[in-house]
Amino acid sequence: MIRAVYDFATGPMLWFSSAFFLCGLAYRLVRYRVLMSKARQGLPADFRPGWALASIVHFLLPLNRTARSSPWSTLAGFGLHIPLLVVGLFFSAHVVMVEQRFGLSWPTIPDAWADGLTVLALASLAFLAGKRLLHPSLKGLTEGKDLAVLGLVALPLLTGFAAHQQWGESLLMLTLHVLSAHAVLIVAPFTKLTHMALFFVSRAATGSDFGKREVGPW
Repeated sequence: MIRAVYDFATGPMLWFSSAFFLCGLAYRLVRYRVLMSKARQGLPADFRPGWALASIVHFLLPLNRTARSSPWSTLAGFGLHIPLLVVGLFFSAHVVMVEQRFGLSWPTIPDAWADGLTVLALASLAFLAGKRLLHPSLKGLTEGKDLAVLGLVALPLLTGFAAHQQWGESLLMLTLHVLSAHAVLIVAPFTKLTHMALFFVSRAATGSDFGKREVGPW
């Protein structure tokens, strides 16, 4: 039974969740563009690509005011996002699965690196969740769905690490890992996880507007 679920999760469901994720992000980007166009009616339409790029770089690197005022949160943010990107794209088991299903392959990182990065990501998630629960100014802004999203992101990390360390029944852990990763892909376009795409367009728009006013990339 578990083998059948695993085969389905790494076969048809992989195609479905990937397509759903990409279409969902495309919808959110188009919707953002439409809303932004309506909000800018009557305003100058010129776009400043140089300032847009400067704003994106300014926020991708720890150069902004928020990073300086909350250094631990900034470190936790990098400690979460970088491992998610690197392990998600370059862990050997992930690349092998993509090669088997899609015929694509690329270099991988050592498995020991993937383990260390996964632990770092989980520690960063725990810090960010704890801060949301305990920090006075964030506590009142935190909803149950915010913590649910953090928990959902943690599931593929926990189950993937458990499967790689051979904790519990290997195939079961692997199946739970793949299913939880699909869940992240499916809900991402409709939760705050959509910032993975909207961050770039919103920062570009803000940077362009600030550039027109010559007030820096903020």
